[in-house]
Amino acid sequence: MLSWQERPVEYANLFNPAFCSILLYNAIKGYQKEKKQGMPYPLIFLVLPLVLHQSTRNLLPRTTRTKLHIWLQNKPEVRVKFSDRTSNLVPHTKEALAFGMQTGIIGFGDDGKFTSSKSQLKNISAVSWSEGTEPAICFKKAEFIGRWFAQAGEVSTIYIMWGICP
Repeated sequence: MLSWQERPVEYANLFNPAFCSILLYNAIKGYQKEKKQGMPYPLIFLVLPLVLHQSTRNLLPRTTRTKLHIWLQNKPEVRVKFSDRTSNLVPHTKEALAFGMQTGIIGFGDDGKFTSSKSQLKNISAVSWSEGTEPAICFKKAEFIGRWFAQAGEVSTIYIMWGICP
């Protein structure tokens, strides 16, 4: 990964660790709402490729009542190059995860799963972007992804549905 001085401005802004950690936090929070436990480590790596990729994000269903496997059957185009995107975003996901843990918005539970920090909940809830802007949409979709994954089954099943291996 390039150092901050070598990153193009657009690249640095899009993959800003603070912004990406807020997206991860929101996905973890959504997962915890549904499952009452932390998000498993491997699922963390699927959040950014889904949320930051506009074409995929725009195709996501509006409700978690749409089952992941059914949606993937109806939208096979979302799996095109998904594994490449996921691999390319691993360093950014790790950087965002480290940033989130350093700032205390992402915690690590006794069960080895990631949790959203209750003490930081008020601060993150105060983050507001104008309705309909790309950051606001990404913020909402990240929580949706977390809730959706919590209902989708085991980690291995989710990875198989997406056609990738950890």
